Amino acid sequence: MSDPAPHPAVGPRRRRWPWVVGTSIVVLVALLYLGGGFYFSNVLDERALDATTMRAATAELEPNVEVVELSDTGGVGASITLRPLEDDLGVTAEGVQGLRWADGYGRLEPTGTADGETLVRRFALVNGDLPLPGTPAEFDVRAYPMEPADSGLGLESLTVAGPLGEYPAWLGPADGPTWAIVVHGNSLSPADGLRMVPILTEAGFPTLVTTYRNDPGAPEDPSGKLRYGLTEWGDLEAMVRYALEQGSDGVVLDGYSMGGGIVMAFLQRSSLAGEVRAVILDAPMLDFSTTVDDNASRETLPVLGLPLPQSLTSVAKWMADARFDVDWPQLDYLADTSRYETPFLVFHGTDDTTVPIGTSREFADLLPEQVDLIECDGAEHIGCWNLDPQAYGTTAQAFVSQV
Repeated sequence: MSDPAPHPAVGPRRRRWPWVVGTSIVVLVALLYLGGGFYFSNVLDERALDATTMRAATAELEPNVEVVELSDTGGVGASITLRPLEDDLGVTAEGVQGLRWADGYGRLEPTGTADGETLVRRFALVNGDLPLPGTPAEFDVRAYPMEPADSGLGLESLTVAGPLGEYPAWLGPADGPTWAIVVHGNSLSPADGLRMVPILTEAGFPTLVTTYRNDPGAPEDPSGKLRYGLTEWGDLEAMVRYALEQGSDGVVLDGYSMGGGIVMAFLQRSSLAGEVRAVILDAPMLDFSTTVDDNASRETLPVLGLPLPQSLTSVAKWMADARFDVDWPQLDYLADTSRYETPFLVFHGTDDTTVPIGTSREFADLLPEQVDLIECDGAEHIGCWNLDPQAYGTTAQAFVSQV
């Protein structure tokens, strides 16, 4: 009896399955990365690039406390009792804070008590109507109203001609020969740097609080995007030129967060960089790519809730470059420090979750003879002044006194 006929199709069919499964997995992973990269590039656009979204986010009131009681009339010695809207007293930030509500603005001093359910702080009305019990409000690290004209600092409003048109600005008067110029961050609010006006004017520096493209009231960039210095440095150059035309014998630059990146781009690119006598930076954006990586490390994948892998962050950044023209290498202001010739004073909080303090530490390591880094223990983003305004001001004034 002969052997049964062989079945040659059986073997090859069995060997094909691993290839099919493997290919399917590769395709699935590729789709997940492409889809995830596209999704997170949109997140990056909404949180850091799109000017319209950024302006709306700053203007929108996001209450985290409500007013329980207000003593007196909001004058000297008044106190306010606040209750967190969520079961988290973490919103009761330490140090000097602004308090913002729908039709007014106040300032909270550090003196006060917390009993686990409410917070009592000394309070002063800055502008608007006093908040009634039950009024929802939010803490504001800037500690000054969004509109410089409402700050109570006696600022003179003016306009400065720049690359895209007319830019609003505000001048704090002083009688010294050297002007200071304050550049805010990506909140698109000049209020970021209003804290420096009394410090600098008291030291004798006429202080120009500036705007740049995409700010409310300023021209919009043709792209509608924030460029973290690569275009905005030309707006700062216009402000420096204006100060020189008004008789300033040079300038001191003061940059907050993204404003720090704008200052660095100006120092790298402007023909007027030689007019800068000194630079103060607060939580500066010195490397946008590293900052995005740091923020992404605290993100999670939708639905899955797993940490966002660095590989997916890299894909999202690549897509952001392709979709929104983000020039990552040019936004690393630490890559070439040879063109930085001025002394720098840098403030940075150790608990900053917006711009990592590591970039400021790297800057100080690269230029140890030029950079004086002040690390503020426990301070969040641009929060060094809030923890100790007097020490902050004394340090800044001592630094600029060398000009």
